[in-house]
Amino acid sequence: MVIDYREIVGHKSCVWADQTIGEVVQVFAHHDFDFMAVLERNTVLGLCSKRDVGILLGSKYGFSLFANRPIRNHLRPKPVFVRVGTPAHEVFTTVFARGEEAFYDDVLLLGPSGGFLGLIFTQSLIKLQNRFHLDIIRLLEEQGKEISRKNEQIEADLCLSRELQQAFLPLSYPNFPSRSPGGADTIRFHHFYRPLGIVGGDFFYIKKLSSQTVGIFIADVMGHGIRSTIVTAMLRALLEELPEEGYKNPAGLLDHVNQKLTRILIEAGKDILYATALYLVVDAEQQSIQYASAGHPLPIHIQVSEKRVEALVHSNPGTVLGMFGDTVFFNNEAHYELGDSLILFTDGIIEVEDSAGKEFGCACLCEATRSVIGHPVNEVIDAMVSRSKGFAAKGEFTDDVCVVGVDLA
Repeated sequence: MVIDYREIVGHKSCVWADQTIGEVVQVFAHHDFDFMAVLERNTVLGLCSKRDVGILLGSKYGFSLFANRPIRNHLRPKPVFVRVGTPAHEVFTTVFARGEEAFYDDVLLLGPSGGFLGLIFTQSLIKLQNRFHLDIIRLLEEQGKEISRKNEQIEADLCLSRELQQAFLPLSYPNFPSRSPGGADTIRFHHFYRPLGIVGGDFFYIKKLSSQTVGIFIADVMGHGIRSTIVTAMLRALLEELPEEGYKNPAGLLDHVNQKLTRILIEAGKDILYATALYLVVDAEQQSIQYASAGHPLPIHIQVSEKRVEALVHSNPGTVLGMFGDTVFFNNEAHYELGDSLILFTDGIIEVEDSAGKEFGCACLCEATRSVIGHPVNEVIDAMVSRSKGFAAKGEFTDDVCVVGVDLA
């Protein structure tokens, strides 16, 4: 499959090979980009990184040693060059085969004669790949309908997969003793789950750890259909095998799941298959939230008393599960007040686009939440889902959607 990569160029910022590192740092200071192309006349030499040059100048004698050196001597190793017209499967294979240290480096797009056309974000290629998987699945479903006997078998398999997947989702939520005389739970849950097809690749799991603590896991497997359902089953099995102690450390849990899943996928020969995930532990006694991410959207924290809605932050959001067995995950911590809420979600609710191709995004999701601050979390979820679908060009989701709400009563 051949596509026009010029349509997904993220930016065209560049510096010249003879510019000094000090000058390049100043250029980065005026942009939000993490990478820029390095050119020499009409030739693209490679890629430079804001983080790399910052580290060089930030050391004890860094400025005096490196500020006047040309950037040509400090390029990113093994940059990926893509020419217009390159088949998509070749681009995906090259980009997603990179090691963890360079996985999220921008990709350099060149014209037919080698001229610089711009930089493509790796995240844009991931989204594009997911759309291709969706197109393939739709094509297979259409072909299945043309062959009645095969279609019946496919339908039966899909229905079985749906029943299995529904069995993964909680039928009821754990109860937590109340601090108040009224007898209400200190932590309450609600969820919305909508697969794009008969089955989907989203999954969540709630684990009661003590009378005051609970663990919440949410994941989004690449692609759709039976293939992604199988991976969600793997994730559920990997969580179930963990001892109780393993649920107390979010980063440790993600590390365990990642190592096991990566080994399984490698042994199965599935080297381009992954899942984003987030795991957090809520402690009602300490009113704390400890969490770790594997490339997954961060939860929204609704702070009722301050009428504030914002996503949790994470200095090291981590890499997806199933690709690199040696990935290191990190914990972050936040605190909440009684009456606050948390909303965990998969990217299907924020990646819908309007007729102009504009993405809904996390900012619009937060805005939808502000209109119902103080309402029960089930009403908050309803408002988010309604606003997202209303934004979409066709009024429907284009990916699996999973939303989990936590009332911190």
